[in-house]
Amino acid sequence: MGRRVNTSWYDTYLRSKELEATRGEIAFSDPDVADSLGVKPKTWSRMKLAGRFLDGLGAPIPRERILCGYAPIERLAKLWSHDSEIAEANLDAVLSNQMKLVELEKLIRNHVKPEVQNVALKRGRVSSGKSLFAELERYFDKSKLHPFDAYGGRYLRRRGTLGSPNGYCLYNAKGKLVCLVLCIKPGGWRDPAVTARELYEHALSQRHVAPTIWFVAESESIVLRRLAELTLYWGGSPFDKKKHWLFLSHFNDNGYLQVLFEDYFVPLIAQIKADKGLIAKDELFCLIEPLDGQSAPRDLPLLPLQQLPEPTGNRQYRDIVNNRIVAIGKRENATPEERRDRLETELGL
Repeated sequence: MGRRVNTSWYDTYLRSKELEATRGEIAFSDPDVADSLGVKPKTWSRMKLAGRFLDGLGAPIPRERILCGYAPIERLAKLWSHDSEIAEANLDAVLSNQMKLVELEKLIRNHVKPEVQNVALKRGRVSSGKSLFAELERYFDKSKLHPFDAYGGRYLRRRGTLGSPNGYCLYNAKGKLVCLVLCIKPGGWRDPAVTARELYEHALSQRHVAPTIWFVAESESIVLRRLAELTLYWGGSPFDKKKHWLFLSHFNDNGYLQVLFEDYFVPLIAQIKADKGLIAKDELFCLIEPLDGQSAPRDLPLLPLQQLPEPTGNRQYRDIVNNRIVAIGKRENATPEERRDRLETELGL
């Protein structure tokens, strides 16, 4: 059985949420909150990160299940940002204090660093802050921009500002800006719920720039999963009746860009209908609390909510790309290279 530890840190975290709910329009800094809770600012920062990580997992975790300190949750969060499946498989053991820190550290060494190094070797690249951009540019060239519906066009680097992601502007053969591709590296200690919301709101703010917005990540993550759920509630998914405008993607171990398309969203919709989604419905509403003793109006949605769509297909995104390649190769003025690409695509080469 695991060692008994002081788990009051989570009660402290819950008190911080109550404090935040009752402070009204008064802005408290982290040191102010730490002082109100009677803990050191650095300790409070670690408690907050651990608590927010648990909040970001989806359905609330019953208090009686949390039998560990905040340090193991910190380490689990790091593991989750790199390998969510391994982390999820060990969640119960961590919460019940069945795992020591040294065991978690060993898991991180075994499932994070070697994996990052192996993926880097498979993709023929060096793991660095610039690797995602280099890999994406290679993919642009190799794919001839077919996946982005910009065949025959070009890509230009887009430098972010005010904390917005860096990325690329993609122009089609006629010189029209058709796609904005933003590179994201979710992970670390940031709350995945907050990160996903901020990214979605940024994408929403950029719709005036290009018809479609893409997020490209180095690998699959819980942030991409949350973004996928947000597109179902707020719009932009492959089943959005108005337009599929927000594309979510990540590179796999073989260096191919995996696009979350209909085949991804069909089971996701089923999970949400079964109340197994990461996002609880009440998370999408701002609580309205009366201060005058009168009854409160209905809670306000953070953004306008759409009805959960019904799947109308189950295609992979490569089906869309292949159709584009074949259509171009069938044109009367198709070049020999375009005809060859069409033939190879039809033959599945």
